[in-house]
Amino acid sequence: MCGINVIISKKGPAPDSAILRLTQANTHRGPDATVYYTSNYDGGKIYFGHNRLKIIDLSNEANQPLFSPNRRYLLLYNGEVYNYLTLRSELQAKGYFFQTTSDTEVVLAVLTTYGQAGLEKLNGMFALIFYDTQTQKLIAARDRFGIKRLYYFHSAEYLIISSEINSLLASGLIKKELNETQLLQYLRYRHALKPQTFFRNIHELEEGQVLNYAAHTLHVESLISSPATEINTERSDAEITSQTENLLLKSVERQLRADVPVGLFLSGGVDSTLILALIQQLGYRQFPAFTISNKASESIYGSDDYRFAKLAAQDFGADHQSFEMDASILKYVDELVATLDQPIADGAALLTYYLSQQVKATIKVALSGAGADELFGGYNRHRAFYHFLQYRRFAHIFLALFKPGAALLPTGVKHPLRKQFLLIRKLADKIQPHQPVQTFLNFTAMDRHLPQLLQPEFIGSTLDTDKPVEKGNVLRWSLNQDLHQYLIADILALTDKTSMIHSLEVRTPYLDNTLHGFLQTLPPEILFKNGPKWILKHILEKHQEKQIANRLKEGFGMPLGYWLKQNENRWIFEDLQNPQHVVFRYIRFPETQSLLQMLLQGRYDYSTELWALIILARWLSRHFAD
Repeated sequence: MCGINVIISKKGPAPDSAILRLTQANTHRGPDATVYYTSNYDGGKIYFGHNRLKIIDLSNEANQPLFSPNRRYLLLYNGEVYNYLTLRSELQAKGYFFQTTSDTEVVLAVLTTYGQAGLEKLNGMFALIFYDTQTQKLIAARDRFGIKRLYYFHSAEYLIISSEINSLLASGLIKKELNETQLLQYLRYRHALKPQTFFRNIHELEEGQVLNYAAHTLHVESLISSPATEINTERSDAEITSQTENLLLKSVERQLRADVPVGLFLSGGVDSTLILALIQQLGYRQFPAFTISNKASESIYGSDDYRFAKLAAQDFGADHQSFEMDASILKYVDELVATLDQPIADGAALLTYYLSQQVKATIKVALSGAGADELFGGYNRHRAFYHFLQYRRFAHIFLALFKPGAALLPTGVKHPLRKQFLLIRKLADKIQPHQPVQTFLNFTAMDRHLPQLLQPEFIGSTLDTDKPVEKGNVLRWSLNQDLHQYLIADILALTDKTSMIHSLEVRTPYLDNTLHGFLQTLPPEILFKNGPKWILKHILEKHQEKQIANRLKEGFGMPLGYWLKQNENRWIFEDLQNPQHVVFRYIRFPETQSLLQMLLQGRYDYSTELWALIILARWLSRHFAD
């Protein structure tokens, strides 16, 4: 994992300090080595800066920029390609001679041998920049799942590319301007909508996209994708689970390769526990596993992760460490906001930041269960949408019974029926019987009160979230919607930012090309026919872990509603109680106070919505207070 940075100055040299500032701003992504390279470029100059986190081949010979043997081609690369040994053997058979044992050199060889088409061969997570010094053609690319980030700014004077938006801004070559159209998107879905960002003129290269730049002309196209697959309806349950287990086992084995210590983020849920079971099957003993636990006195308001994680660690012989959290971790909120570079209203960001901070002294690579819910339909909204499609003709009866009084149901953090009432309120508020696509988008959105907080001039500033849906395939679309929006813009974004700020690489075995390709051959209804994530649960039961397999789904969350009600934590609302704060240029002060009072009075739990406003307010303070 690394930080990659490029400046193309079209009209002569850029200030020498620009590439230094750009690269130094993401040193945390690669503190082990920093290298610069500069060359002439078509009447201007091109500048490269690379920060390396050494994971495979710890020698300096694998530092970047890495040149081809004839020095025609140059590569900047961030990530890991897990099938590099197979590709290495393939290229050696063609006569290629390798000088290092790094996966970086393999990626360089693939691109010099196969050109841009070689990107399809890479199974892993990556963002890269490949440059032909002879033709002065540059390509930038991102893996098909969007695990690694890449952002760019393009103007009449410069093309600037970097792993982080904060780095682009640090170059001093970009005027900082708020993209106000993202506000409504954020208040609906917790994150920005790619390819735009919260900054005008800064764009995100999307998953599977390739940016081509030659002769001062920029072109972006989608080239890296999962191959088209034919649906197979004949497989038995046993065949499906066996093939899934085989492919996942191979993925875990590939992703364990490293020349530095590797561990596991263990939540005690199905996804991470199954990874631990497969690690044991591969022969690893006392494998490092790390868990966040709630204070005992607060466990009823948060998750029960620790109890199940401890059980999994005992059953599979892990070297288990847990880190107790309480409301004191709220003190990291400003550090978190600085790290994210765009607001993400997900409490998991703070937890991942804290966990990464705790484990960085022990390991340099962590495996994560991220992506399993999106691939296997594991979220509660997936199951709800599946049943909605089955029984949509009866939806009007449900709405007639529950919608009139749903808004009055109490959802305070201490109410014994809080979860049940929340479910009824959400379903009554979000179901639209004749609009299945909008219904699923509603399921993914936060409470409808939040967008209504916007000042009138911003309510109409929307981004297009509509995607064409093939008739009869709306269930498949819903899974892909989460895979390409929520997973990338929320889960993978916060994981990358909050782990790499601590120089920790996080790998995701479920996001494997071959596993995803196999799942695409299954009818989407298969994923739901035997209950939520039944495929993974059946595999876990084979490993004698029935108790965790039958555990109810819980998010990676914290008892935020409980914390925010405590008097000693009211400081976190200071921004939202100041009518002069920059955030109230965009949202309404009186309505915000009403939302806040409903939480503090204990009748309704609007902690998720208020957390979104807290993050937005502090992010705006950081970037646009003047």
